[in-house]
Amino acid sequence: MRQASHSDNRQGNPRRLVGLGSMILALLLLVSVVFYVYASYHNTTIGKALHVPVAASSPTQPPVLCKTPKHAPGDTTETITSGGLKRTYLMHLATSYGKQPQPLVIVYHGYSWTSQVMEWTTGMDKEADKAGFVLVYPQGVDTPPSWNAGVGAYGPTGDADDVQFTKDMLNSIEQAYCVDTQRVYITGFSLGGGMAYRLACTLSDKLAAVATVSGAYYPIPEGCHSTRHLSIMEIHGAADDLAPYAGNTYTRMGGVQDYLNGWISRDQCTGNPTTFFQQGDVTGIQWTKCADNTIVRHYRISDGKHTWPGSPGTTHVINANVVIWDFFSKFSL
Repeated sequence: MRQASHSDNRQGNPRRLVGLGSMILALLLLVSVVFYVYASYHNTTIGKALHVPVAASSPTQPPVLCKTPKHAPGDTTETITSGGLKRTYLMHLATSYGKQPQPLVIVYHGYSWTSQVMEWTTGMDKEADKAGFVLVYPQGVDTPPSWNAGVGAYGPTGDADDVQFTKDMLNSIEQAYCVDTQRVYITGFSLGGGMAYRLACTLSDKLAAVATVSGAYYPIPEGCHSTRHLSIMEIHGAADDLAPYAGNTYTRMGGVQDYLNGWISRDQCTGNPTTFFQQGDVTGIQWTKCADNTIVRHYRISDGKHTWPGSPGTTHVINANVVIWDFFSKFSL
């Protein structure tokens, strides 16, 4: 009987050990859960009581790459000597200027206007401030102010060498201001549009794209010999009485379609244009099958006069400042 009892004791000990181990393991798990709940509640309560803020990650700021002299945002008038004449241009800098090179947009005023009148009429400063580009309004000479854009019925439309003035102005700006030389654009109104046309033909190696509004296009003495394919946009009112849509043979002013045809040929565009915009009195057509991915684009305003779309008293279906920058921003050298 003792032997049997001794054998039962030896067999029972392992069972007791297993049971005891299970109880210890369960107890440890229970303690862990209690500790986790207590710690979580304790930390949360302390955080709320102390009002400890959670640090928010701030966006990474772009590095400052500009090495040119510093300039305050806003308007300044610069003066240079070109062709023996003192020439001026009005510059507008956005508040974002000065950190990284910005695109440069040059805006040529209409006949008899000034750079200030062009700035006030177009309101393009607002677009420059929003998009972040450097804006320049050159000042024509002669009385009244004009541009040597070509040859009309009474001779050259201006006396100064405005092509050389533009070259000298660009050199001065690029030395003193932080601009992206791969994104230089030119636009102009009326005779200023004709000047933009002449510059597109003579300075195409420096320009990323050109846009004109109600352009007065005169024959260029040396002809148009652009050295690269160049994207062009033209905005014109069909009821323009000063720069007629069909041109003016008496004054030797070219028509809109003649102007477009010239660039369609130079850019080696093929096929018919496509209509990309149709709203109210504005129709937009464009040729996109052109060399080097260039585009020839045209906005026709059916009842438009000699105006800058978007300014007071004009169509507001489109705003010239907005569509011009939208077009420019697609291209670079």
